[in-house]
Amino acid sequence: MSQRWHPQLRVQYNFANSMAALHSLCRGEAHIAGMHLYHPETGEYNIPFVRDVLSGREAVVITLGFWEEGLMVQSGNPMGIRTVADLVQAGGVIVNREPGSGSRLLLEQTLQQEQVPFHAVQGFDCIVQSHQDVAQAVALGAADAGISTASVATTFGLGFIPLHQSRYDLVILKEYLEEAPVQQLLSTLGHRLVHSQFEVLGGYDTSKIGEVVATI
Repeated sequence: MSQRWHPQLRVQYNFANSMAALHSLCRGEAHIAGMHLYHPETGEYNIPFVRDVLSGREAVVITLGFWEEGLMVQSGNPMGIRTVADLVQAGGVIVNREPGSGSRLLLEQTLQQEQVPFHAVQGFDCIVQSHQDVAQAVALGAADAGISTASVATTFGLGFIPLHQSRYDLVILKEYLEEAPVQQLLSTLGHRLVHSQFEVLGGYDTSKIGEVVATI
């Protein structure tokens, strides 16, 4: 979409979980890392993880939007699940994400809050690599539930039980910030067409898009 306004701009997307993206940025393999990790000890999104991984390197954190994360379940929620504890008590099977992903972190934090040990969750060690893989596992009946976003649940025609609103940020090293391709990409965030695309997907709040939330 960014090429609509900047025909010379070429954007290469590499899909990775939040921590993998941040480490890739640190190694110089990417100009921008997208992430959505919640830090319960501070109540902050992303910033504590950025400080830890970048180890003193300067960066800017810019909000892309907020999205609803929660349990995806089969259409109609036949098990009547409302919480992760409900799923465990009903003997349901979950499909999990790999370490470093925001979805796995949310599941682990929710289990801790509900005082459910990880080993009590059937399927906790069943790992897939993307939101789409989680949705497919639930849609095909290989699992009863999995953590993902409201928009993915809608796309796959699945039920959705919200657990948490997460902030998705873009992390950019300061040394890259003034480069023309980065500035061109950031300039597209204010366009109404970009906002409307998020609205079509559903489950996204873009009211803070483009806002600088931290300079590290």
